[in-house]
Amino acid sequence: MRKCCSGHKKVLLLTSRVFSNYRHVHNYYGTNNNRISQLERFVRDECKSGRIKKLGDGLKYFDQLILERPLPSTSTFNHVLGSLSKIKCHSDVILLYKKMILVGIKPDVSTINTVINCCCKLGQMNHGFCLLGEITKRGYHPDTITFNTLIKGLCSEEKIDFAFEVFGKMTDTGIQPTAVTCNTIIHGLCRTGEVGLALRLKNDMSRWKCRPDVVSYIVIIDTLCKGDLVDEALVLFSEMLGDFYVVPDVVVYNSLIKGLCNSGRLTEARRIFDEMVGKGISGNMATYKGMIHGFCLHGRWKEATRYFDEMMDREILPDTITFNILIDSHCKDGMTEDAWGLFELMDKLNIQPNQITYSSMMNGLCLAGRLQDAVKLFDSMVHRGLDPNEFNYNVLIDGYCKNRKLDEAVQLFKKMKQNGLQVTTVVYTTLLRGLYRDGRFETAQSLFNEMQSCGQNPNKFTYSTVLNGLCKNGKIGEAIVLFESMKTTGILPDIYMYAILIHGFCQAGKLEDARKLFNKIPKEGLVPNVITYNTMMDSLFHNRMFLEAERLISEMEEKGCLPNSRTYDILIKGFLKRNDTQKALQYLCKMRERKFMPSDSVVSLLVNTFSTDKIKSLEVLQ
Repeated sequence: MRKCCSGHKKVLLLTSRVFSNYRHVHNYYGTNNNRISQLERFVRDECKSGRIKKLGDGLKYFDQLILERPLPSTSTFNHVLGSLSKIKCHSDVILLYKKMILVGIKPDVSTINTVINCCCKLGQMNHGFCLLGEITKRGYHPDTITFNTLIKGLCSEEKIDFAFEVFGKMTDTGIQPTAVTCNTIIHGLCRTGEVGLALRLKNDMSRWKCRPDVVSYIVIIDTLCKGDLVDEALVLFSEMLGDFYVVPDVVVYNSLIKGLCNSGRLTEARRIFDEMVGKGISGNMATYKGMIHGFCLHGRWKEATRYFDEMMDREILPDTITFNILIDSHCKDGMTEDAWGLFELMDKLNIQPNQITYSSMMNGLCLAGRLQDAVKLFDSMVHRGLDPNEFNYNVLIDGYCKNRKLDEAVQLFKKMKQNGLQVTTVVYTTLLRGLYRDGRFETAQSLFNEMQSCGQNPNKFTYSTVLNGLCKNGKIGEAIVLFESMKTTGILPDIYMYAILIHGFCQAGKLEDARKLFNKIPKEGLVPNVITYNTMMDSLFHNRMFLEAERLISEMEEKGCLPNSRTYDILIKGFLKRNDTQKALQYLCKMRERKFMPSDSVVSLLVNTFSTDKIKSLEVLQ
């Protein structure tokens, strides 16, 4: 905006040069006798053609026009103001409006409407309503455009109640709203979550002798889909198809496809896509992106790839986001080579990868055990002039930690800080997990203290990491203190934290403390998970408390907590320890029914307890 104002001042100083700059106008149109009307025609042609691309152009025409005698018509000035409004020189339009009045040019409704629009764009709604009064004061009547402009301004500021009042005043004064008026309010209602009122307004449009158009339907359908109300959106879509005057376009299909895909209703999304194509409506990049993202989101990357290939065959160039979705999906499913092929394809198509692309690809390489390739990719990112963000650093720090290269992880962490990047809670947690896992307890504790002193508040994942680190390093007392202090920070312990602490108690031989904490879980409104049950049962069997261990397995089944392979390993080992071979075989059979395989240590115990033929008959060794 300041650029426009400064440009205005500069151009006003050049007023004396205007005639020489536009001498070709006079030469083109002829003698001075008809110079004025032809100048106006020239200016109007320039405005209508859209050739006014910058403030200076419009100001030169305006300054030339106000020097003409007699003064040109108001409509010519309206063309200039309208052109400047289109290129968003809103504050300058307001200044020129005031200058028009000073030099004796009488504004009409069209002039004031343009200025009202500029006030609304600048967020000066009060000034806009003052100009509404100006229209009446000058003996004019506000028209549909006046009210549409004010309603749109109010809706953009989410003042929907006030917009409704203006709408009511409009209809009370006999001015008929148009589909544009209703669509503006519908859009405002949808933006503020009042989709029910938006639907009601759409259904009431016939009262004002206007019909819903494709925009009326699209806005509501898109809002319903984004709000997970896909069934309601499909009902409205069916109504739209039954409206003879409305023809659905690719935009409404895109909204439905995206809504269905996000809800996991992929078969229906494919049906809508095929229906769209069958009607001769070609999908665009947004259509294919919705399908690709939906299928990737639910692990169906093969079908996602098919839509990607179809997109390429139709010569619709994918954007960076589309590639990011596919690369991330392939990496998470272990298809690293395919992901790398897509990454290289981006370069061939001259589509620039961004930080998200690099994060996904680096993460895939780390998951595939290709840490050095991930490091090279990180370096190539820097070499190409793309500054790594905290997510890129976190991926590589996590890769170093998982590969037990803690020195490199710490160095990269320091480099991140030196480069002025904010070290987030996620990055701190990643490095803390690696340090505790590697037994660097003192360094981890120092980092945890540094994190809090730097204003990075630990989250649930951080606390879980530190609790686990303390317990595994035999610092059960410090773990209890941290566990109790969490509540003062507003973070309530979850079931995973209870599981960590219970395991810590059991490892430290404090079974009674573990039992007390376990019994406290329901009182906190939580439900023990399979990890918690496994920990308690393992400890009870270890301490030969067989009856209590059996009670826990019954409780676990009653509460609908399904045993995993670890549960069955614990039960088989426990009953063999009690010499209850019948119970051990019983749980071994249950384990096989659920298609779990016993661990090597359990197989070894079974072989030592039973004959090989017996074990083979139970298909344990197959």
